[in-house]
Amino acid sequence: MNILIIDIGTSSMRGILFNEGGQKLCSCQVKYQPEKRENGWIEQKASDWIRSLLEITRSISSQASDLNFSIDAVAVTSQRSSILPVDREGVPLMDTIMWQDQRNKEICGRLEQYNDLVAERSGAKVNTVFSGSRMAWIKEECPEIYKMVHKFVNIPEYVMHEMTGNYYTDYTYGSRSNLMNLREKRWDPELLKLFGIPERQLCTLLEPGSVTGRVTLSFAERSGLPEGIPVISAGGDQQCAAVGQGAYKQGNISIVAGTGGFLITTVDQAPEGFSKDMICNSSSVKGKYIIEANVLTCSAAFDWFCAGFYDWKDGKVNYDKINEELAKLDGKADDLIALPYFQGRSTPKWNPEAKAGFFNMTLASTRDRMLKALLESIFMEIKNNMNEFEKYTEIDRAYISGGMTNSSVLNQLQADVYGIPLCRLEDGESASLGALMISLCSLGVYSGLEEAFEAVRGKEKKEDFYPRKELYDRYEEKRQKMNGLYEKLYG
Repeated sequence: MNILIIDIGTSSMRGILFNEGGQKLCSCQVKYQPEKRENGWIEQKASDWIRSLLEITRSISSQASDLNFSIDAVAVTSQRSSILPVDREGVPLMDTIMWQDQRNKEICGRLEQYNDLVAERSGAKVNTVFSGSRMAWIKEECPEIYKMVHKFVNIPEYVMHEMTGNYYTDYTYGSRSNLMNLREKRWDPELLKLFGIPERQLCTLLEPGSVTGRVTLSFAERSGLPEGIPVISAGGDQQCAAVGQGAYKQGNISIVAGTGGFLITTVDQAPEGFSKDMICNSSSVKGKYIIEANVLTCSAAFDWFCAGFYDWKDGKVNYDKINEELAKLDGKADDLIALPYFQGRSTPKWNPEAKAGFFNMTLASTRDRMLKALLESIFMEIKNNMNEFEKYTEIDRAYISGGMTNSSVLNQLQADVYGIPLCRLEDGESASLGALMISLCSLGVYSGLEEAFEAVRGKEKKEDFYPRKELYDRYEEKRQKMNGLYEKLYG
């Protein structure tokens, strides 16, 4: 069985046709960029999603035909909390409000008084990242548009509707809205009333790994895909990345250092008495949950620095130059401290007003030292979140992936900051591979994830990184100073 995985990221959409052993048969990637505007607004043209989807499906269909490969199913994994209102014909009514967008912060501030209720029911307190407050913003601030709203959809829901004509979603996306009852796995009437969103405007909830429909004749004719093949909602990209890295059992953690930083560990039950400063979501693994934390700017902050201070050709970072400079600073202590809050702060202390900055700068603060301080701060913020995880489950190993793990120097720095062994698998497509494993199990090819992981990733090369205790101790001291600076600035 060959499955086409559609992986919808923040900066690109990728399509990869895999066989059931995890071999890549053909692929296509389409890049795009959200538009960053004043006042924290971040939008993306609605047309980008279907244009990119069709470009990918046509390319994959053509490649597969030339190579005599079948396409037996499509599975979708995606960024999770961006919102797009559509009318009864499925036509977008405005540009997509992206997950990093903060126009909803006043609404979130108004709803903060209900945080205990919202966190207990939905798994996270009211925050600017989740989609429910974006829907509320559209209802309040765009009444003429709201009159025409048939459905509020996120990007995977929009894409799957284009392929099947159906409006379905899965629990992983529902749990990123502040509107779904996490334990009962249904849209919660009290939360819907609180945010002012009627259930009829939301997609029907299903288990991750469910078939949401089949490719219609209309989409088959436009895309080249076979009519009637199943379309599967594999779950959110971070949930799938955790599965793809092997962090689908308690004790392991997945760290994805992409545009944002995402930490996930799997738990068998939604914890009782869970801190409302953390996030508990549905897992892509049926019946399980994840504890999740976010760092809103990870490689986005790294790219910002590189664009301003290093050679930046064709949108690509010169890693050789950066690795060379950082390697010379390996093991050296420095008082220069950065705060990495370029788009506010997420877990463990939500604060959309937090800002980035450098502290203890002197005339000796060269660009390489500033870059190292920035990277340290990002990883120390990840460590802050890891410490919160350990209140609920013991963490003994981390699997890392994402754009910021392409450098062994950066990976060793992460190990020194986190204080636990790290493993980086050779193939960085963890979200796509996780979506593949979920789908293969759902379609009955494998009996469970252990078998699927062994078949798909069992023979893959990996790199291990181990912390150096003396450096870990130094970074613990520096992390406390960074946290102290934050407290002085924001209380």
